[in-house]
Amino acid sequence: MLKKILKIGDRIELKSIQQSKLAGKDPKTYQSQILDIMDEYRMNIAVPLESGHLVALEVGTRYELSFLTVSGRYVCKCEIKNRLKQNNIYYLVVDIISELKKDQRRQYFRLEKIVPLKYRVISELEMRLRYFMEKKAYKDEREKRLVTEKLEQLEREVLEGTIINVSGGGIKFSSLEKHENGNLLLIKFSLDDEIMVEAEARIIASNEVMNQRGVREYRCEFKRIKKEIRENIVRYIFSEERKQRQKESGY
Repeated sequence: MLKKILKIGDRIELKSIQQSKLAGKDPKTYQSQILDIMDEYRMNIAVPLESGHLVALEVGTRYELSFLTVSGRYVCKCEIKNRLKQNNIYYLVVDIISELKKDQRRQYFRLEKIVPLKYRVISELEMRLRYFMEKKAYKDEREKRLVTEKLEQLEREVLEGTIINVSGGGIKFSSLEKHENGNLLLIKFSLDDEIMVEAEARIIASNEVMNQRGVREYRCEFKRIKKEIRENIVRYIFSEERKQRQKESGY
């Protein structure tokens, strides 16, 4: 079935099965590319790169392997069987160890991109005050003014972070600030001079960054975002992917 769906050069994603079992941890994912398909259960893939360096995945470790085709996204489990080198090219021998299944969930490509982020936490107090104003529950102009001033004060409490990757479904960012899973954020960033993003996003996972004291990473999903902004993000990601493929192929 592999040869019917995949071809040499297709991009794939590997997600750590072991890390995904750790509560609150964001599973480590690696981007790779198919170099050769040996048979229906074995193929050779490129050694993943991280920050420009080869990632030596351990022989015997298992990953969730996924890829996107014109007919949808497919997922299976795989195991690293060997690490080899031929003609100065490092590659991994991978065995498929589970049934190849079509993933019915809506998925978005992620783009690894470092982008400055400005954000703030939307607190319970702010949500209550906004509901209070929407219902015009203030008893007089003085109370209305006090609530408005408090909301303006909350809006000025802007924090800074760094986006690590972005997709049409959300972002992953790092920050020195400590937040809780479930916190709702108002985020603002730009992908280029034309794509400005402002959206509400909820933290769904977090973890401390090893060897970077005080730095934490947060994975967020968009909760409120304009349709055209999401579509702009998706188009931008596909455009960048296409540029990268052309660069790698020498065109």
